[in-house]
Amino acid sequence: MDEPEGFSVELLAPHAAFPDSVAAGFLVDYEESDLGPITSLLPFDASSVVLAKVTWQPGGTSGWHTHPGPVIVTITEGELELINERDCVARTYTAGQAFIDPGQGNVHIAANSSTTEQAVAYATFLGVPDGKPATIWVEPVEC
Repeated sequence: MDEPEGFSVELLAPHAAFPDSVAAGFLVDYEESDLGPITSLLPFDASSVVLAKVTWQPGGTSGWHTHPGPVIVTITEGELELINERDCVARTYTAGQAFIDPGQGNVHIAANSSTTEQAVAYATFLGVPDGKPATIWVEPVEC
């Protein structure tokens, strides 16, 4: 399995279930890709949520990983380079921007290429089963 380095996660709100029936659908279609939508999650059981603050130190990396459900990520400091295994295109997101990781097997890595500044994001993980991790590390991918 890949190992994160210079990467930390602070749980802000533990696993919580919605008392009502909740489903979510996300379609992520990157401008730089000719492969079409990365995934379509219609409908997806979004009946639980986990909230975390994620920090990458200068040069830090999340390691290659996936999530059980979609993740809404908001960058608040610095910038991140995100690479999805599906197309191996490096995409950069900066403070004030957000992205959706569709989860459900979308293998990816996020890294902070700065040598002096940290990067910080807030992540809302949807559909994490109670008692299960929000992140699953996988073998490194060759891109």
